[in-house]
Amino acid sequence: MESELYEAAMKGDVPSLLELLTKDRLLLDRIMAGNHTDTPLHVAAMLGHLEFLEEVLARKTELARVQDSQGLTPLHLAAAKGYLNIVASLLRVSPELCFVRDKYERNPLHVAAMKGHVDVLECLVRARPDAAHSVVEHGQTILHLCVKHNRQEALKLLIDKLGNDHQFINSCDEYGNTILHLAAADRQAKTILFLTNKGVNPNITNSKGFTALALLTQGCSMERASEITDSAPQILENHDPSRRTVHASNMVTAFRPPVAEENKKERKRNEEKKKERKRKWQNSMHKTLMVVAILLATMAFQAGMTPPGGIWDNDFEGNANHTAHFAGDSVMAQRYPGRYKVFIAFNTISFIASLSIIMLLISGLPLKRHRIFTGIAMLIMWVAITFTAATYAISILVFTPDNGRNTAYEIVGFAVLAWVVLMALLFLCHLLRLILKLLRKVLRCVLKPFRKRKPQAPIP
Repeated sequence: MESELYEAAMKGDVPSLLELLTKDRLLLDRIMAGNHTDTPLHVAAMLGHLEFLEEVLARKTELARVQDSQGLTPLHLAAAKGYLNIVASLLRVSPELCFVRDKYERNPLHVAAMKGHVDVLECLVRARPDAAHSVVEHGQTILHLCVKHNRQEALKLLIDKLGNDHQFINSCDEYGNTILHLAAADRQAKTILFLTNKGVNPNITNSKGFTALALLTQGCSMERASEITDSAPQILENHDPSRRTVHASNMVTAFRPPVAEENKKERKRNEEKKKERKRKWQNSMHKTLMVVAILLATMAFQAGMTPPGGIWDNDFEGNANHTAHFAGDSVMAQRYPGRYKVFIAFNTISFIASLSIIMLLISGLPLKRHRIFTGIAMLIMWVAITFTAATYAISILVFTPDNGRNTAYEIVGFAVLAWVVLMALLFLCHLLRLILKLLRKVLRCVLKPFRKRKPQAPIP
């Protein structure tokens, strides 16, 4: 019956709930006494079933205070999902639920602020404003959570409601960071301007001795940092040196990264992108080589087992007109012994080359780190494909009858010529590419001493 109750809670089925309670009036009491991680009230609050929730509360208000394995009450879940009506209904039962904390020390107000549900947060603050002063893990307040999750509207609501408490809005976490520190570290320009206008102290230093402006200028561009500091007059004031703060213009200059350092980082990023492209190309090439090698090896094996013209299926002792043969002998080996030798040689080379590529790729060697191995595999593949094509040409000549052999020779001749031209073009392209790469390396080595001697322009 308990499973039926949970199913009704998931559907928000009030008639089923009433029917179950008619059959067993102690059903909700058993739920409270059992070892369930979630109650039907948790389920209804999480899924937004208001009528079901109110029917349960009318019969067993104690369920509103039950916490699940994460320490969450139904109010936590409703606040997280933004169900204002359910939040209001639960608050009518017990406004003190605003103070209940989960395993991360967060109460429903913290959850609503993190999710950015401003209407729910306003309802909770109106019910119990003192719950907003609770501190969560790492000593953070609800204002820290708003800035951390970039919930500006929720932050504005809380500042407007609780802004008279200057100690609260300037409170620090266990690392000494105020909400202005977090906003500056995350480059939240609008939040920084809002907080400074609301009286948040910009001169508080964290545990590492940094003010909010120092954190801002460390990772922000010159133009952006100047723009933000120019818009926040509180930060631009000169303060007592004993507070370890500096004028904004001096701070910006102090934390401005050198041009050479910026260029070095940009080059490093470009090199990493190039390396990533090379890795992707090599991975793709290895997969392609493996597929093609398996296909060529299969073709070569099949051609070796069943040569062109087939095999004799019976024994023949021979006569004056025909040579003797045995079952299983190659027809091509008897009729065209010279071509058969060439065919076997070419087919064997193609087969061995394909197997070599497969062995190279599955050997476990660090092929992806060195392009030289990829180049060797590609070269072997060229050999395998070339000799596969030659094997095909020989097979065509064997199959062609005498009256069409001249035509076959012409077609095969043109095909061989086209193949040679294609191989020559590919070889030429790779050769030019290698030459250009070597030239770039040589020029880089030659110009490197001159670049080191070139003085850097001073930072204005």
